[in-house]
Amino acid sequence: MEDTHALIAYLNALLDGKKPPLPAGYADDPDFLLLIEKLGHIEAFVSEAQKTDTGDICDLDELIALKKKLKESEEHHRLLIENASDIISTVNLDGEFTYISPSVERMTGYTVDEVTHHFLEINYFLPETLKVMERTMALVRQTIARGQRFDSVRFEQMQYTKNGQAFWTDTVLTGVYDDQDQLKGLLGVSRDITEQVRLREEIIRLSQTDKLTQLYNRSRIEDLLEDEYKRANRTDSTFAVIFLDVDHFKWVNDRFGHQAGDLILNELSTVLLDNIRQTDRVGRWGGEEFVFILPDTDATGALLFGEKIRLKIARHPFTNPTHITASLGVAVYQGRGTLIDLLARADDAMYAAKKAGRNQVQLG
Repeated sequence: MEDTHALIAYLNALLDGKKPPLPAGYADDPDFLLLIEKLGHIEAFVSEAQKTDTGDICDLDELIALKKKLKESEEHHRLLIENASDIISTVNLDGEFTYISPSVERMTGYTVDEVTHHFLEINYFLPETLKVMERTMALVRQTIARGQRFDSVRFEQMQYTKNGQAFWTDTVLTGVYDDQDQLKGLLGVSRDITEQVRLREEIIRLSQTDKLTQLYNRSRIEDLLEDEYKRANRTDSTFAVIFLDVDHFKWVNDRFGHQAGDLILNELSTVLLDNIRQTDRVGRWGGEEFVFILPDTDATGALLFGEKIRLKIARHPFTNPTHITASLGVAVYQGRGTLIDLLARADDAMYAAKKAGRNQVQLG
């Protein structure tokens, strides 16, 4: 308590323009000395200390040493920030940059001035990211209005360098508070995660892709069927499902070997992909069976599409054997029945095509 009273008396004396001796115990406190320096009274303290005994002169030496360490620390942190690979920035409560580290130019090609003062004009952020920023600032204002502290928010974003190359960053925005515990802005740290995103997307792709044909695998096709079924119910629209089975494929494997059979399936996948619309999906259901999903397609359109695919396969010069055919079964969803019912109808139609002589399309 006595130390507190002594400190208050010392600060009051400073504010009154006096030059009181430094309170005992504070000569080696860098935070306190920094406060004195900010108040502009450090010279007064030094002058007073020079007039006192040897003990006070030792305090002065300690003060000079501490000031030197402080400057070294500030220089160290400045070098760290300026040479960091991450982009370090500060943003005010209006969402405007107040600082951005020089690493922004190494990562994006844009200068500090371009990003700080013209980030909207240069499209530094994509529209989706700007929306995230707007939501973040709205959250900050709501948090302040409720009298709560804003902690942090994290998001990933795709950006483009000045020369048009896409890259990904992981950004963390943290609240910055002043001495009165008032939020004065946000500190942002953005790290390049382009390679991590690429690897993550590759893992997802591999988990959804049939290794032999590079089409969607059955698991992924089942997910897409479920999505399309929900979309059709939500939008009151139709969609078609087509099952395709390669005719006499067992004979191909027995006659030419499984390696030749795999080559046929691989070539077939290219034919299928080359003849679908951008909105259509095709995948390998298993063995020599394939499935098409045709959004917004009625029975007439699905039958025409199936016939086109049948002819493309029949006329394609496969490697060995050079000629194969396929049987296709079509089913159309029109707002009634379950997805399981729809798939069963398409499957039954495909087997009906086989029983009717193969190399044809049937509607279920």
